[in-house]
Amino acid sequence: MNYDAALEQFRRNPQQLLPTNDVRLADALQPRVARIVPIRDKGRIEQSRDQHIATLRLALEASEQTQLDPVWIASIEHAEPVAAGLYLVDGHHRLTAYRLAGRDVIPASILPMDWHAAVAVSKLVNCTGRSLALHKEQCLDAAWQYLAILTHRGANELPKGESLRSVAGRFGISKNTVSSMLTYLPRVVPTEFHSLAIDPGNGWPRWRYVREANRPWQTSLPTSDQQLDRDAERVARNIVKLVDGSSPAVRARALEMLANDEVDATDQLASVELLARFSPAPYLPCPN
Repeated sequence: MNYDAALEQFRRNPQQLLPTNDVRLADALQPRVARIVPIRDKGRIEQSRDQHIATLRLALEASEQTQLDPVWIASIEHAEPVAAGLYLVDGHHRLTAYRLAGRDVIPASILPMDWHAAVAVSKLVNCTGRSLALHKEQCLDAAWQYLAILTHRGANELPKGESLRSVAGRFGISKNTVSSMLTYLPRVVPTEFHSLAIDPGNGWPRWRYVREANRPWQTSLPTSDQQLDRDAERVARNIVKLVDGSSPAVRARALEMLANDEVDATDQLASVELLARFSPAPYLPCPN
């Protein structure tokens, strides 16, 4: 399918008012994946999202005549991996704002397409020209998933009309990154990754976890214990707040105290080694 043609058709389609309750949501069509955003940035991303939705809601509540740009809807006519229906491809924040404002209908551009095309379009539409930009990690993953679609998971070359430069431009990343992704694609074995590390639309591991799988010192791959992950993330966010407001020397001393007190840890040495990267580099006198 010509995805650029689909994007253009969405833009040109006459909009129609669609009942908000008729719109279906699917994780596979949402590129703003919170899981892959670094913990240090999650609070800022969530705050920006909430402020953006609040601004849209206020505009809708100010006047019943106000309408936002139409959302894009993929009309899936045959049951594939999902049931047939009208699925949101672009406009998640707008839909949320309409619902919060008590609006029963929303302007929409509707285009019939199969599920796999809808997944590809959802990767393309959100990375450039957005009023609320995606996080860099989300753009990287969208590009990675798009390349997996274009090349059949690395089995083929980029199709005619696509290049390192064009893909980089679509997603706001560098040509070197695109080249690196193409190199990685044929090496990836999806079954080696936890299900939470897999994109639900493509069935393909996310770029962040593919990178980290090749870096043994990084340990942020998802685990089967989701409650443990949620609790650990909450603690990590609190640590980030403290770390951001302290000097390297204070952080190093505080972490040293914690490591010394961690008498019940399974492996105290591992705890110390993990915390050591927060410590300042040793002072080395400059040679005369």
